[in-house]
Amino acid sequence: MGLLLLVHLLSPCAHSLAAPAAPGPPAPDQELVVALELDKETLTDSFLLVERKGEIYIPVCALADALALAISCDKDRAFGFALNQAQPFVIDLEAGYTVHGRESFSINGEAFVQKEEILVNSGALSRWLPVDFHLRRESSALEVRARELLPLQAAKKRGSFVTPKVADQARQYPDTTPPRRAVAVPTADLAAEFSQSSDGNKGSRSRMLNSINLSGDLFHMTGEAHLLTENEDLKRLDLTLSRRSAAGWRVGPLWFNQVALGSNQAPYVDGIGTSARPMYGVYLSNRPLLGGGHFLTHDIQGQLPPGWDAELFHNGTQIRYQPPTAEGMYHFVNLRVFYGVNSFKVVLHGPFGERQESEEVFVSDATTPTGELLYTLSAGWQTGLTQHEGPQDGGAESNLTFTADFGLTRNLTGSLLVVRHEERRDPAVEYVGAGVRTALRSTLLSLEVIQMLAPGRGLEGQLMSIKSSSRNLYGLNLELGQRFFHNYYSPQFYYRDDPLRTLTTVKGNSSFTLLEDIRVPYSVEIGFGTRNSGETETTSQWRVSGGWKGWNTTLQADLSRLQGQNYATGQVQVSTRLSEISVRGEAGYSFLPVAKPGSVNLSADIEIAPGLQLNSVLSHAPADRFIGLRLGVSKRLGRVGYSVAAHGSTDGDYGFDVGVRSSVADVPAGRLLASAEPLAPYGMIAVSAMVAEPDGRRTALPRVDFLLNGSRARAIPDGAGDQVIAFLQPDIPVDVTVDMTSIEDPFMVPAEEGCRIVPRAGVVARCAFTLTTGGEVDGTVTVRLARGGAVPIKGVRVELIGAEERQDKPQAMTLSEESGYYLFKTVRPGRYQVRIPADEVRRLKASELPPRGVTVPPGGDMVSGIDFELAPVDAAPGRIINGPAPVLDKE
Repeated sequence: MGLLLLVHLLSPCAHSLAAPAAPGPPAPDQELVVALELDKETLTDSFLLVERKGEIYIPVCALADALALAISCDKDRAFGFALNQAQPFVIDLEAGYTVHGRESFSINGEAFVQKEEILVNSGALSRWLPVDFHLRRESSALEVRARELLPLQAAKKRGSFVTPKVADQARQYPDTTPPRRAVAVPTADLAAEFSQSSDGNKGSRSRMLNSINLSGDLFHMTGEAHLLTENEDLKRLDLTLSRRSAAGWRVGPLWFNQVALGSNQAPYVDGIGTSARPMYGVYLSNRPLLGGGHFLTHDIQGQLPPGWDAELFHNGTQIRYQPPTAEGMYHFVNLRVFYGVNSFKVVLHGPFGERQESEEVFVSDATTPTGELLYTLSAGWQTGLTQHEGPQDGGAESNLTFTADFGLTRNLTGSLLVVRHEERRDPAVEYVGAGVRTALRSTLLSLEVIQMLAPGRGLEGQLMSIKSSSRNLYGLNLELGQRFFHNYYSPQFYYRDDPLRTLTTVKGNSSFTLLEDIRVPYSVEIGFGTRNSGETETTSQWRVSGGWKGWNTTLQADLSRLQGQNYATGQVQVSTRLSEISVRGEAGYSFLPVAKPGSVNLSADIEIAPGLQLNSVLSHAPADRFIGLRLGVSKRLGRVGYSVAAHGSTDGDYGFDVGVRSSVADVPAGRLLASAEPLAPYGMIAVSAMVAEPDGRRTALPRVDFLLNGSRARAIPDGAGDQVIAFLQPDIPVDVTVDMTSIEDPFMVPAEEGCRIVPRAGVVARCAFTLTTGGEVDGTVTVRLARGGAVPIKGVRVELIGAEERQDKPQAMTLSEESGYYLFKTVRPGRYQVRIPADEVRRLKASELPPRGVTVPPGGDMVSGIDFELAPVDAAPGRIINGPAPVLDKE
């Protein structure tokens, strides 16, 4: 039925039968052509007004088109809605009234039809619509002032939220990750620093620091080594071999996705703590790679009607925006999921102010799926190589940590922990714990009990912890914690003669808005503890921040009462950028127990050349009457970086220091990449674009940019015409594609869609693209009439589908024009299918059509005549297609 009505509207016969418009009033006094402005931006510079008897009349439908209002005109009637679908808007000249929302107004000659346009008195139109008008005759401009946020303004406001475009993870590119090697040339970060200083009393002293950090493939794993010397003393020498993969590995019944051998940091366990020093040992885990503060990632995708845009909110804060696309879908992928309750809300905005919302809420790291086990196992021992600081007294330190989470039911997760900690010559202390946690709507609840055993000291104790974490509770993110102690101590809660009995903590954070556009985040943390002796202790930390016109300010206060003494301090931090100078400052003040000003630090940096900065730091300690000044210059870009600085103070201390650093990586094809910035901790990808010549040769195409997961990536020239995308997070897959906007020839297309690479620390992978001339595919879409013949149809979605290895993967989408014509531009050579999707055919209530096969030859060509003719499923011989319009179903 919908297709028949569309055929009726498109048929020339239907328009020829339409009744002529009623003649308008006599010719107006004067016509004015002005520029239409909104928010000091020109929407159109040829907007026609009519002035009659000193009154200005505005064409309502031309105004609606310019302001993106959902108002249509038909002869002497305008209808639709403005701002809200629940508030209709109607102008009916024949009936003599207008409707806006729930109000009805009499027209009383305030509107008339002229030249098939409904003209409305500007004063009356301001009453009927939430806009005011101001005509500036001297500049021939009509200024529109909105009393409510218009759809066009809302779209621009959402569009101003700039975030990198993310890739559509549904599209999988060939994996070009290089295989691991037994031995490879590692990436090396080299740094040397020499300092000479004198304090005026002890004489001069000098220090020489040298460091080497290495990373790369070793024994088919990722190897990392660190060396640090100070003068002639060895301060650090350690080695780690590790592997991480989302797919993981299985050894008998044991499954893990992370393994590390060598120097490791023991995991932190709440209620116990951890050793601050690295140890040599082993680490195994099957937890997600983005563990810790970011536990999981999430993807959200859905339908995006033509002309609509989408914004995404996480726990009430906007984090992503997607403008209208021709694809008809929105994609928000690789979303970071934080610990606790996560609320993702997608808000779709239509071109005429329509609004649709969808929300999904789930808890991360609160509940584990039923029957699933997540664990971490770490065992390490202190050795002389990993002891960076402290006296070597011959003692040993060791740590064994095992934690596990397992799903009991859908919303209930159990946890276990076993920790054995030994410090130097002290006897070992063991901890065994168990707990449960669940989520109730927007609140996470957990209960945990830890048993401490110290047989060598004849002690044992218990710790019970109860926690509640709520998201967006009356606009506040709130966390409550209650701990009960019984003769318990650990690295997190040190032993005292008067041990803790209870500890209560309250943490809250939220934000409010000032002057409509200044967002002010704030946080509060309060602690209250009691000890066995009955002594009470309180601590609190208050923090509020905000930014305005480039100025960012943070205020922080700490109030506490410890061991019968009151303490109160405050601090303010300010930062801004004035012209090319970046300024940062902080100042503190102590109110209790003694009122005195704290230190004041002010630093300023100015970029005098790309990557070259002048640095200055001014320090002042009023209580000690101390003033210090440091001046220097630093270079952070290029092949070699350096820093030169001198310092002096009023207490007689002075000196200077010089530092040099560089990083070297092995690039495929036997070249070396040198950078002033560290490269060893990161993954890297060498990218290149070549043009295929007719004689088979390939020439490099300069000045081509590349996209990483849909966002333009920063690249480092490798000195031989190629580029290297560096500073990538290891072991997290990325997609690399060519930024087509950087190619001057509009007919050039890459033969390869893209490549997927899993970066590894210290390893340079390679992704090469070959550019060739693209082809075009076109055709028409028509609809068959019941009497015979066919007419073109507008707005039909047509898809270009890959064939063979890309089968059923949409490559492009377009809509047919008013003549029925459609066109796919810059199609890379290959075999494809062109189809009208099944859901589109059902929407049009037409019979299904088979796809059409096409082949674009190498070098590109124009493939024409891929036509489609739709037939209504209920078309019957003799049906009068051009008769009265059928009644549409509500759907």
